Amino acid sequence: MHRHITSLLTFVTAGGCVLGFLASGPLLARPSQAPASTPGDQQAPVVGRPATTAPADPGRGGRAGRGAGGGGGGSFGTDQDADLLFEERWTRAPLAQPMTQANLGNQHLRLHLYGDVEGIRKTFHTTEDYTYTGETRNTWLITVSDPTSDYDLSLPGKVMLRTRNTGLRLTHVVIRTAEGSFYVSEEGSGESRAWMNRDYILADLHWRNLAMDDRPTTVNPNRPADPARHVIVATNRATPDLARVREVGFTDLLPGGFIPATTRVQSWAVYGKRVAR
Repeated sequence: MHRHITSLLTFVTAGGCVLGFLASGPLLARPSQAPASTPGDQQAPVVGRPATTAPADPGRGGRAGRGAGGGGGGSFGTDQDADLLFEERWTRAPLAQPMTQANLGNQHLRLHLYGDVEGIRKTFHTTEDYTYTGETRNTWLITVSDPTSDYDLSLPGKVMLRTRNTGLRLTHVVIRTAEGSFYVSEEGSGESRAWMNRDYILADLHWRNLAMDDRPTTVNPNRPADPARHVIVATNRATPDLARVREVGFTDLLPGGFIPATTRVQSWAVYGKRVAR
């Protein structure tokens, strides 16, 4: 008498699909010796599966990922935060015009005024102090420096301006590099009816050379220079060395328009690294 067995038979189609069905039948006696194989019995190679080692996973010891090597992932900038070098909020002191060194809250810094110095005011109000340039008759510029160090303001260095401007005003960031040249950002903080803070990543700004004195031009080289003329004018585009900044500050590149048109800076801060001179 024969015994029956039910088994699952599976087949792989040419497209790679697996099919299966149940089959039953008599259990035949197992031969005592496996039949000799013939060339037609040998297993054919699997098409599409070359016998090579798979490439290493980039995230598991293979090819270096984003950010490795020379400048990889540069379009993403940096995840570093610059250190706070100083924040200037001015002093709670009586009105001063022109403002003076005594009006700096950080007395380890040095105040520098350019242009129409006599019209630059440090105000004094019940609840706040700020710079006011509505009385200036010509262009003006305020900067500070550290007498012992320069600043490295390259990426991720930044400047924060807290402003409340009136009229058509843009308060621009200004730097003076260690070799003595002045530069002004094309970007700036505009008009607002309340105090607003804006951060400027200096490496992302577009810069202009800043002419700081009156001098003969190529248009009229015979015109004598006028030392009494206050000139702070943005000229051609430039790429300053942000790694060696001697002074940092701000301007709106305009004469004052009294209360209806003026720049007001209540506080500002600089982030980067100190570099010994």
